[in-house]
Amino acid sequence: MLRAMARDDLAVLYRLHEDVDTAVLTEVDPWVPETLEQRLSRYDDRSPDPANVRFTVVSLADGQVLGSCIVWGIDSFNRNAHLGISLLPQARGRGHGLDALRVMCDYAFRIRGLHRLGLETLATNTAMITTAEKAGFRREGVRRDHAWVMGSFVDELLFGLLAAEFS
Repeated sequence: MLRAMARDDLAVLYRLHEDVDTAVLTEVDPWVPETLEQRLSRYDDRSPDPANVRFTVVSLADGQVLGSCIVWGIDSFNRNAHLGISLLPQARGRGHGLDALRVMCDYAFRIRGLHRLGLETLATNTAMITTAEKAGFRREGVRRDHAWVMGSFVDELLFGLLAAEFS
């Protein structure tokens, strides 16, 4: 299940930032140390941004925070956006990513009226590749040696999904 991100979620989600091996795979900026207090301060200082909608992934069974996801770069004129997701280690491999991806697609297509969604992931992220394909995304291209990850360059795969293809 997805819900609006709340300040209280940040204490749990902070573990995603502290897991450097995971953080370098999901962030576009270089990883730098940051305290929870700094993260909370940035959250408090932010302004609502209709082009970037953040969600918290929570368990239906007990409401436990499992990760976060985002519909980002929403372009209302061209009616497209991108999706991103990051799950805590204990939530991976249990179908939560696929569920979250489908809910984000439903939100983007049905609620926001978007026409196309993009998803980018590293060629080494087999879990996200599998999840994207199960959700109906099509592989559209490769950015060769696009990302610097832990001392070497890695290809980035590009996926896309049109509203008419989503079921």
